[in-house]
Amino acid sequence: MRKSIVRRFVPLLVMYLLIETIERVYVYFSEWDHIDRSFLSFFEVFSVGTITNILEMVLLFVPVALYLFLLPRKYHAGRFDRIFYSVIVFVYMVSFLFEEVAEVLFWDEFAARFNFIAVDYLVYTQEVIGNINQSYPMVAIFSGIAISALILTYATQKWTFARESEVSVWWMRLAHFGGSLVAAAVCVLMFQMTPLNVSQNRYNSELAKDGVSSFVYAFFHNELDYHQFYPVQSNALCKEVIHRQLTESNVAFIGDGENDVSRKVTHVGEENLKHVMIVVMESMGYEFFDETGYEWRGHSGLTPHLSALSKEGLFFPNTYATGTRTVRGLEAVTLSEPPLPGLSIVRRDGNKDLYNVGTVFAERGYECKFVYGGYGYFDNMNGFYADNGFEDIDRTAMSKEEITFANVWGVCDEDLFKKAISEANKSVQANRKFLQVIMTTSNHRPFTYPEGKIDIPVKTGRAGGVKYADYAVGQFIAEVKKQSWFKDTVFVFIADHGAGTAGKLELNPESHQIPFIIYAPGFIKPKRVEKRISQIDAVPTLLGLLNISYVNKAYGNDALDDGYVSRYFVSNYQRLGYVRDDVMVVLKPVKEVSVYKNSELVDDTELYVDYIEEAVAYYQMATGWREQLSIEKPKAGDDAGK
Repeated sequence: MRKSIVRRFVPLLVMYLLIETIERVYVYFSEWDHIDRSFLSFFEVFSVGTITNILEMVLLFVPVALYLFLLPRKYHAGRFDRIFYSVIVFVYMVSFLFEEVAEVLFWDEFAARFNFIAVDYLVYTQEVIGNINQSYPMVAIFSGIAISALILTYATQKWTFARESEVSVWWMRLAHFGGSLVAAAVCVLMFQMTPLNVSQNRYNSELAKDGVSSFVYAFFHNELDYHQFYPVQSNALCKEVIHRQLTESNVAFIGDGENDVSRKVTHVGEENLKHVMIVVMESMGYEFFDETGYEWRGHSGLTPHLSALSKEGLFFPNTYATGTRTVRGLEAVTLSEPPLPGLSIVRRDGNKDLYNVGTVFAERGYECKFVYGGYGYFDNMNGFYADNGFEDIDRTAMSKEEITFANVWGVCDEDLFKKAISEANKSVQANRKFLQVIMTTSNHRPFTYPEGKIDIPVKTGRAGGVKYADYAVGQFIAEVKKQSWFKDTVFVFIADHGAGTAGKLELNPESHQIPFIIYAPGFIKPKRVEKRISQIDAVPTLLGLLNISYVNKAYGNDALDDGYVSRYFVSNYQRLGYVRDDVMVVLKPVKEVSVYKNSELVDDTELYVDYIEEAVAYYQMATGWREQLSIEKPKAGDDAGK
């Protein structure tokens, strides 16, 4: 039986390690400019990766061990065994190859192993499968996988079914099976532990991981208890630090709770109650702006319309997104909250009746609408906005006549903007002010859009998505200028997040840099503001320009106020970054802290205690968002705010 066991398992292990190594080598060289290429780093990546793969195979061996245990002795190496076991091997080979192809495609999009995004995508199979289908030649890929699997299966047959020694008695087979279950249980526990980071270089650490173990870990850790996994300090110190950070020239703290940051923001004079359209743009990183000199395959000048708006309005080029997902951007813009580990608040339980941007405008009689070109059930966007005072307008609210082009993520941005204008007209006709939060989708893989609009062919890459999204903004502005309400409207353009996660550090602020433009000719004078601000400051800055007095229950500040303290937040699921001056503090499990100064890792963190205290204060207090942002929902028939 020993020889039989070896002959059954070794071919699978060898093939798996071979496939994994080829994939790791491919990704390694594709990221040549980003990785640490020292010999020690190379050894760490491939040795740790190989060990991880062997542990995974222990898990994958369990079904084989069960089959061999249940198969009667007389059938071992017989006709049935040979055929059935060949089918098992073929299924394994298809699974191995499919996983590696999926990992390569995922890496191409996110420069990481499977993480929370992959777990989240399991819930939204229609959009994800559609996106993959429209982005890649799936027929050719699946055909290649099937053919390769057949070849590998055939290659294992001679070794697997060579002349075997006598099959052991049942209790020996039971011992093998029981041992495999115990080993598998140990591996599952290991995969749920914090992943090993072999290097300060993020690319090296990700390369050393594997998709299966990373996916398992992400599945069990999509929301972490901050107090259990991250550094904490006394509530009194947190409150002292936050009060110092949030002090502006026109605010007064009114919250008496230990973690309450509520403060009254008071402006002198009448409020300028303009219509407001907040356009949250998919993946529109600042890097694409014309002024950066961005070029792709000879194509430059991708954002002529947004670049023009940046010169005609109030422009904050050094704005930083809090995360790398759309729901993070919507969370930051709508709630003005720092990012928390795991799921966005948009996706969490208990996110109903929260104080948000819509609350401020609804109190003044505004109609609040969330306008989205896709299906709003994705990432719970419709549920979140409907539970927080907005009317949802998504793809299901659009007639066939209103849709000229669509892909799996939603209607093209031109159609979306036309719908937003139509909804604005309805509000004006009803003699109501309106607030719209508009979420675009065109600058998203598979980067498809109507033909003939721009000079970059469809499905050729990100640059086409960027240029079409900018083109749609140009068409939108041209159309709203024809509306009677144009001069009485403030337009905000801000990205949900950057286009990627490029960079070698645990967190890379440069990949979070996004544009933030407030455009209202005749009301807001053109100005460029160079200070570095957070995405969570967008709405408080807008409210300041509108001279609106309100209660601020969150952490965003008016970036134009004289007392504004420049700082921002960046995150990637488990790592929470806080940046002030040239120092970045990264908080991570298990209660670890890293400090970077000018992008270099600091050995002596004691020199940066003030920065660490500020980072911990923000994130620790933000964990109380449910209580801090909670509001009483008006009773039926209540006319408050009208």
